[in-house]
Amino acid sequence: MTEIRITRIDPADEHDLLAWNEVMRTAYTADRTATWWRSPEATLTQFATPRTGKEDIALIGRLGDEAICGAEVNLTVDSPADVELGVLPDHRRRGCGAALAEAVEQILTDRDRTSAIVQTETYCAAGVAFARSRGMRIGNEEHRLLLDLPAYLDADANRYKDSGASTTVPVVKEDPDFSVTSWIGGCPEDILEDWTRLREQMDEDVPLGDLTRVVSHAGTAAIRSHEERMDEQGWVLVSSMAHVGDLAVGYTEIMVSVDDPQIVIQEDTLVDRTYRGRGIGRALKVANLRQLPAVEATASARWVQTYTATNNGPMLALNRDLGFEVVDTMTALEGRVDSRRIDSRRIDERRVDQR
Repeated sequence: MTEIRITRIDPADEHDLLAWNEVMRTAYTADRTATWWRSPEATLTQFATPRTGKEDIALIGRLGDEAICGAEVNLTVDSPADVELGVLPDHRRRGCGAALAEAVEQILTDRDRTSAIVQTETYCAAGVAFARSRGMRIGNEEHRLLLDLPAYLDADANRYKDSGASTTVPVVKEDPDFSVTSWIGGCPEDILEDWTRLREQMDEDVPLGDLTRVVSHAGTAAIRSHEERMDEQGWVLVSSMAHVGDLAVGYTEIMVSVDDPQIVIQEDTLVDRTYRGRGIGRALKVANLRQLPAVEATASARWVQTYTATNNGPMLALNRDLGFEVVDTMTALEGRVDSRRIDSRRIDERRVDQR
């Protein structure tokens, strides 16, 4: 019997963190199309500068000297624990996932979180089946969509050169009833209060299906702290906000990794319910995409990646109209730690038969 050893990585151990990040990246992106995973540089910064009130834990599993699996646990006060498990393709269905899950449960038990809510995400039927075998239930599903960024920007740049040309890329129509303000980097001070309020509204409105929703509003100071942290991790924030008169009614945000810009991340898009159906969401997205050429790193960008709940018909229709295509589906599951399954062994003593 060959033994797998699962250990917790010291946040100061850059060598092991980079090895762990590569295992997680390979496991997460295997057999999937243009899938983003954080850069090595962002990983080192994340663990070197812990977030206030949060704890990030990395576990790595080795077969001899070879790293073959890993787990990430994100703990936030009064929030569900986020867990990500990853096993290299050649070592799946051999008990590695179960050993990782037990190690995670042990960590939560050691922190007196035996009744903690745990959430995880997976992109395949086998992952769903495994999570359900651990007592978890499906809480939400979202499509992952990709936009061919160079093709989109080329179509946008050439839209008005031939007035008779047809295009599926929508034109932003002038609307005297709303305006869009766009910026790159930190939110301008004069609209920071509006930005903060809209982010709070997003916390309450974002579709989560049957997942536990924990609303913890971030004030302006937390917004500035977040911007600083993103900058430290090599992210450029690209944002747009819509106003009707003096009232902020919507926003959208894109994130560009300076260290790995091939896949640009489309984050939240929100339009106040009262003002939906007027093209504001479309105007926000188009205005924000038009800012990307001003970000130097996007010169090598290939895709824009976004997620949309499978039951969010209007946003799916808008994204498809912009040129996004569904490439796979994320299933989010939720459960509670079952202390009855946790034995007295320590993390680094867990063994799996790899015969």
